[in-house]
Amino acid sequence: MSRTNYRALLSDRMEKDFAKWTKHEEISEREIYRFLHTMKGTSGTIGLMDLSDFCGEQLAFFAEDSDILLPAHSLQDLMSTLRSYFTQENPLVSPEKAINFNKEIPTNDLFVLVIDSDAELATYIKESLQAHGIQVVIALDGKKGIELFYTLQPQMVIVDLHLPDIDGFDLVSRIHESAKDQYVPLAIVSSESKIEHHIKAMEIGATDFLATPLNMLFFVPYVLNRLRQQQMILQETLYDELTGAGNRKYFNDVLVQMTTLSEKTKKTFTLVLFDLDHFKKVNDSFGHPIGDEVLQSFSQLLLKSKREADYFFRYGGEEFALILPDTTAKDAISLVEQIRLALTKITFTDQSKNPFQVTFSAGISEYRQKQDTLVDKADQALYQAKKNGRNQTILYEISTHDVRRQLNIIIVDDDSLVRKLISKQFAGWKPDDFDITIEEFADGVSFIEFDWYKPEQNYMILLDGVMPKMDGLEVLHHVRSQYPNENIVISMLTSRSNESDIVLALRSGADDYILKPFYAQEVVARVQRLTMRLFK
Repeated sequence: MSRTNYRALLSDRMEKDFAKWTKHEEISEREIYRFLHTMKGTSGTIGLMDLSDFCGEQLAFFAEDSDILLPAHSLQDLMSTLRSYFTQENPLVSPEKAINFNKEIPTNDLFVLVIDSDAELATYIKESLQAHGIQVVIALDGKKGIELFYTLQPQMVIVDLHLPDIDGFDLVSRIHESAKDQYVPLAIVSSESKIEHHIKAMEIGATDFLATPLNMLFFVPYVLNRLRQQQMILQETLYDELTGAGNRKYFNDVLVQMTTLSEKTKKTFTLVLFDLDHFKKVNDSFGHPIGDEVLQSFSQLLLKSKREADYFFRYGGEEFALILPDTTAKDAISLVEQIRLALTKITFTDQSKNPFQVTFSAGISEYRQKQDTLVDKADQALYQAKKNGRNQTILYEISTHDVRRQLNIIIVDDDSLVRKLISKQFAGWKPDDFDITIEEFADGVSFIEFDWYKPEQNYMILLDGVMPKMDGLEVLHHVRSQYPNENIVISMLTSRSNESDIVLALRSGADDYILKPFYAQEVVARVQRLTMRLFK
């Protein structure tokens, strides 16, 4: 569908609303507010920025929660002005901002985590950085910030000194060791620019201490500089400091070398992917320091058990990889099973000296000539092991090739044009290692009444904040109270930039928010980042 058709559809839908107002002769303030709210987000999304700005200005004249009835004839001037935006012969968007639905969806690896209870400042930082291609996710308290740090693995963290549940210095101290492994810059910000604070920040391992208010003319180049430095350092290192295993870069390098060697010598090799079962519960229940001890113990077991010629890597988070040269997949099973049984015999203890055990699931795939899906097939076998109950090893075979992980993208928005724009953009995303399905719902009630949830699948819910019948926050509360958080990510789609609304959404369980108007490509890029933790 062309952009001009979207404009015509929006005009047609607007006229239907006007006809309904005239027919009923009276209309509530609440309904006018929601109409303008929807028009603001949709018109901006399809490029009618002047109309979007006008609707945003008009919102100030109507109350969101008022049931006062206004005569339809009193809205004639408003309707005439709105119609005028569709009679102007202006292009939808400037050429440099036009949405190209055929363009490959961008993947941006620059990702910053902002931990700050001041939602207004955090939003300002987010918008300023995203304008330069840097993705940002916000946490409004320390607990959520620590969780996002370990699950999303950002390239930089910006921490407010005064958080509602934890001191910023204490938070940096907790994550410093893990951040140091990946050379992640840690910046503390505060309006209290005492020399004592600067000194303490350096002593606990922070990279910088910045005084607020932030000057964005300096701050954006500063962040870009720190991110470039981190990438340069990572390119020069090969090993994960916490575990002693090779890092992801080293894994990629060895995989290329082994593939080249195998094609020359006609000898095969095997890849094993490991995933520590329910490792998030270890971190949540016992704390990340004990989680780190588990990672170190598992790595030591692997390093002692593997052959000298084998390569061992930390693939990401609690996932590890083992490359076995000149080895068939069937021969690898016995080694992996020995390691699996050995791990079950190791007893860990929590802070109170209570014992607990850890297990892993493993997927095995053998390299064959000219095969370029080795990692994908090992990952499918690993997924099958987890689906079968975990604590087991699965060998990839032809019969398991159809075992694919599933990401369900659910769009809940009363604006049909927004749903169409987002759905069409997601249709161009074809991940290698999981399948995508897209479902649309016009309101919150139809969504929660639908039998949508399956425990073994993963979900990304894009949820409009203002809808008829059931408000987006009500839907958010329902999902978070009825379903587990591990396999559901929720992002609010909202035209509200009010600080209290953003705070309420994030504290109610939203993982992120996306302000309308937006470009559909930007939504896809953010979903790619937010759902990354679901497939680790």
